Amino acid sequence: MAPDYSQNSISYRKELGCVSKAVVRSREYGEKYAVIIDELTRADISQIFGQLYTAIENPHQTIFRTEDQTIELEDNVNIICTMNMSDRTVNQLDNAITRRFAMIKVSDYEEEQLEKLFSRWTTDHLSESTVNTEEIKELFRQDYRRLNHGDGSENSGVMQFGPMHYRDVAIFLGSTTVNGGVYEDDPGRAVGEAFRTYILPRLLNSATYTQVDDLVTHYSELDDDFEMFDLLPATELAKSEQQTQQQRMGMDN
Repeated sequence: MAPDYSQNSISYRKELGCVSKAVVRSREYGEKYAVIIDELTRADISQIFGQLYTAIENPHQTIFRTEDQTIELEDNVNIICTMNMSDRTVNQLDNAITRRFAMIKVSDYEEEQLEKLFSRWTTDHLSESTVNTEEIKELFRQDYRRLNHGDGSENSGVMQFGPMHYRDVAIFLGSTTVNGGVYEDDPGRAVGEAFRTYILPRLLNSATYTQVDDLVTHYSELDDDFEMFDLLPATELAKSEQQTQQQRMGMDN
């Protein structure tokens, strides 16, 4: 439904949704279409799907009716959803949605792919920065590897975390550590603030209590390993969340 403000009054008219539009276009052009729903677990799933819940299992069910045609799901229209499996909201998905989709895990980034990303971001954003680009790339590598896979000892990693967030760090550093930037003379502090702003909140948003503990340890160790950078702001944010969760659990004594 969409509001119609014509003729000095408000009325409502029915409009094609994304899936219905894809069906119409696939009929018109004879091509395959896909509707992509990103971060499915962050959406109001029942509102998004509505009649699609049953139409996915019964493709002959009408999902929309216009003046001259009825619209049903067709084989050349695919619905693709993405989700972060480490997000706690995944557990809130009910069987009504999971049994209607094939669950496919996307492969991790290969080492070569990571290197290309890290090199591109540092080249694009840090060419005039006072940050040591080789050191920041090594920090990206170590942070990503230890978070996802551990340090090679008994530590098997903290949680799944994608590399795209490091681009935000590079952009922040590129604007704050150049000539005249806020952290021109203190690039090490800038790195800590960037991680506190762009990395930790995304990790803490989906972290369990034990993972928060692991994040405190993880960033304390990184801070020790990279003397050039001051990761204390990131570590302090993790500790603050740790204390908050302890208080909720009655462990603040």
